[in-house]
Amino acid sequence: MPSSALTVTQLNRYIKSLLEGDRKLHDVLIRGEIHSFHRHFKTGHLFFSLKDGGSSLKVVMFRSAAAQLQFDPQDGMQVIVRGDIAVFERDGAYQLYAREIIPDGVGAQQVALEQLKQRLAAEGLFDAAHKKPLPAFPRHIALITSKSGAALQDILQVIGRRYDLCQLSLLPVTVQGEGAVPTIVRAVEYLSQRPDFDLAILARGGGSQQDLWLFNDERIARAIYNCPVPIISAIGHEIDFTVADLVADMRAPTPSAAAELAVPDLGDIRLQLEQLGRRAQAAIQGKLQLCVQQTDALRRRCQTQHPQKDIDRYRRQLDLQKERLALAVARLTEKKKLQLQAAAGKLESLNPAGVLARGWAIASKDGKTITDAATLQPGDKLLLRFARGGADCTVQQTWKGED
Repeated sequence: MPSSALTVTQLNRYIKSLLEGDRKLHDVLIRGEIHSFHRHFKTGHLFFSLKDGGSSLKVVMFRSAAAQLQFDPQDGMQVIVRGDIAVFERDGAYQLYAREIIPDGVGAQQVALEQLKQRLAAEGLFDAAHKKPLPAFPRHIALITSKSGAALQDILQVIGRRYDLCQLSLLPVTVQGEGAVPTIVRAVEYLSQRPDFDLAILARGGGSQQDLWLFNDERIARAIYNCPVPIISAIGHEIDFTVADLVADMRAPTPSAAAELAVPDLGDIRLQLEQLGRRAQAAIQGKLQLCVQQTDALRRRCQTQHPQKDIDRYRRQLDLQKERLALAVARLTEKKKLQLQAAAGKLESLNPAGVLARGWAIASKDGKTITDAATLQPGDKLLLRFARGGADCTVQQTWKGED
């Protein structure tokens, strides 16, 4: 057996070193159609093939990279895969180790976008219940936009014209290109560190659909959702609608419109205050007039229903009652006087002294008046009382007589 023969492992390892040493096979972009897509349920790694009209290439994407995908790859989807070419020693097969998968073409991008929207909606990122109300009179507004863009100038002009009482702070970001998403995410996350901010505007001027596509990034959406400060999104023009708009607390069609939503118009406020002042003055005047009318009505009622009239009427009635009472008392007194005189005359006629004065005497025994001789016995002691004086007597004899 020739001593120069290689083992399979040696050969595969040699080929692997050749491929890994070729810089042209590092960070390559491969375009193709996904075929035989499979997600390993335990590890989370992705396995599929890229195909074109005549060839196929095996692709592996590890879980750490797969977790960064903003869409769900599917068979038949046209994509561009970024990664490195290397050999899997065990099988002796070379394959593409993917770090990024990008939808290729408007159709594929739209499919990925719809998938992202459905997933975020299922998690509640678009729910109206989570959206925070905007302050009526903001004190400090953060402007998250490009420092050299027209959007910034539009916002400054509108707010300066409408409401110059609030403080504005620019958080400059890149709104175009590969590094734009991280800068926007950092700016939004910075809001949670500044309790003095009570409102923020995330803005970008008009551009192509591809220019605005970065605002469909899931990282920006989650940063907006987790931000404690209310955010108004103003991305592009009125016809443009991004995921950032769906998550934001308020969506404005343009940066200028966002500025109008963010602050009130001091001119309108002054006009409203003047109108309220006039209405208040009219209401007070009307109330005063009503009070005057009610006072006049009460005065007239007092004049026609004055208590003095009742007092005079009751006084006349009291005088009349007094006269009637005095007359009744006089009549009753006279009547009682006559009755007393009659009773006195009758009493006089029944007075024992009068009887005695006519020659009669009153006999009593032991303090008891004697009216019947049968109650006496000879020898009883009697007291005889006359009109003047009396006498002690002894009964000698009693006799019966007629009444």
